[in-house]
Amino acid sequence: DDHPMDNRTLRLRQKYHQFRVLVMGKANAGKTTILQKVCNTTDQPKIYNSKGKEIDLSTVAPSRERGEHNIENEMIFEANHRFIFHDSRGFECGSTEEFKIVQDFIEQRGMELSSQRQLHVIWYCLPTDNASHLLTGAEARFFQECNPGAVPVIAIYTKFDDFVLQTQQFFMSQGEEEEDAFLKASLSASNHFTKEYAIVFNKTRFPPSRNDLSFTSYIDMDKPDTNCDKLLEKTADALNDDVVRQLFVCIQKNNLDLCGKWGVER
Repeated sequence: DDHPMDNRTLRLRQKYHQFRVLVMGKANAGKTTILQKVCNTTDQPKIYNSKGKEIDLSTVAPSRERGEHNIENEMIFEANHRFIFHDSRGFECGSTEEFKIVQDFIEQRGMELSSQRQLHVIWYCLPTDNASHLLTGAEARFFQECNPGAVPVIAIYTKFDDFVLQTQQFFMSQGEEEEDAFLKASLSASNHFTKEYAIVFNKTRFPPSRNDLSFTSYIDMDKPDTNCDKLLEKTADALNDDVVRQLFVCIQKNNLDLCGKWGVER
């Protein structure tokens, strides 16, 4: 006999085909690398416009490329085509027009009744190599003014290895030996970052979903064996709708821990 969970998964897969993510953050925040890790690939995504027509960026002149990066465009990796990604590229310029485009997209797609068009989560990549400027310009405006409604926003802290090295430099300036300073920095950096810098979100009107230490995704993208399991787990935890959470868990190809966690907790 089929397990009831298998039947439910099958029905979910027939009804909900894809999981939609808006990816935000500066151009140098390592967004594409994170998406590649999530989809377990090193390939570049294919990009489709709102009519479903593939955009061939190799034929687009660099001066026109920015115009081709419409927030409605869908980025899909062949390795896991059940993820649909949207990029807020251009948002970091901080113009009112760009801000309104992102705001409207989140509002309309967040309330979209069609499961095929609904926005399920926002991943906001925040580089930590300049931690004291974590919330400036477009970032500050987003977390202060942009109401995501029911769409969870997950803060992803990237370039964390740079923050560890800066912490090491601090300990060395206090007289620690290089190796001791690095060990101490590795152990204390995440706690230090949360208490000293991530705390700025407590003062914002629309902070990320449960922006506490246990909910933080630090990702060191330079390491080839880095995975995004923690990010995926935190995303599953943040999803309010049980059906959407099951969909999200269903499309993970290799993450048995995640499937086990939510399979058991059901």
